[in-house]
Amino acid sequence: YKRARVFRATTLNSAQIDDAFEGLINMGFYIIVVFIVMVAIGLDTSKVLSVSTVFISLSFLIGSSASRYLEGVLLVLARQPYDVGDRIAISNPQEDTSCDGSLTWYVESISLFQTTVRLAATNEVASYSNSSLAHSRIINAARSPKANTYVYLKFGIDIPYSKVMIFKDVIEKFVKERPREFLKMDGFRAVSVEADCGYIKYVVVLAHIESWQNIAIILQEKADVSSFCLEVSKKMGMRFIAPPMPIDLSLVGRKILPGEAAEIGLTDVPVTENETREAMTGLDDDLPPRIPAHFKNESLGYQSIAEMFAKGAEKK
Repeated sequence: YKRARVFRATTLNSAQIDDAFEGLINMGFYIIVVFIVMVAIGLDTSKVLSVSTVFISLSFLIGSSASRYLEGVLLVLARQPYDVGDRIAISNPQEDTSCDGSLTWYVESISLFQTTVRLAATNEVASYSNSSLAHSRIINAARSPKANTYVYLKFGIDIPYSKVMIFKDVIEKFVKERPREFLKMDGFRAVSVEADCGYIKYVVVLAHIESWQNIAIILQEKADVSSFCLEVSKKMGMRFIAPPMPIDLSLVGRKILPGEAAEIGLTDVPVTENETREAMTGLDDDLPPRIPAHFKNESLGYQSIAEMFAKGAEKK
């Protein structure tokens, strides 16, 4: 039923485009015929030529608009980058596209002037002038078969390479057992080595049997592979856990922002207008950190947040 509706919409849309194009051809044809008839019956064509100079003058005013319109017509009639029902992605040709697929629109109708599309994610309807699409990158998901998807993994640098190869064989077997979903595992390789962070980043390249037109199915089955990779890495003891980042709880060299002193019970810390402004703007990166003035007071003597909280709780 869905295919029948798409076929019906495509047929009606093609008929509308043909009718509009036929109208343009008929207009040009009748103008030429009228001119030939005037010449044949001996009428003075100088007046017609004088009128044509007016049209030539107007052409300089509407020249840019006419050229954009012609670009849109050539896009629909000559290039034909999409049909009704296709899922397309429109982007700047100077920018790279995402490896996980682009934001796509469904083509609902096409005319010589504009193309009406519907956003697949939110069901919003929009229209593009064909001239604007002539200079854009148009990715047609329906004409992009055998989608390639990527699953990224992280393993610790202490994991032996032989263990990584066993992991690869397990994933490849998982993919081969699903011939209705994937064609093959197209690649398994390391893409970056982050020795300072303690991990190696790998990518699994999967060749899917579907085209990007069915992106929902592709993303769901990609998620299944990602979940399976996570479970295998857990069982094999290969799951990478990022080390905790060090946290500096010292207050030396840091100013207390307005309101912080009252929150931790330091109601007697004087905060002047200049100190507030300096605390909000921060310290100069080119200068060594300074100890705030209230830390130099020996009656306070706090050197850490934990100590300040403890003292504040005792006061309360």
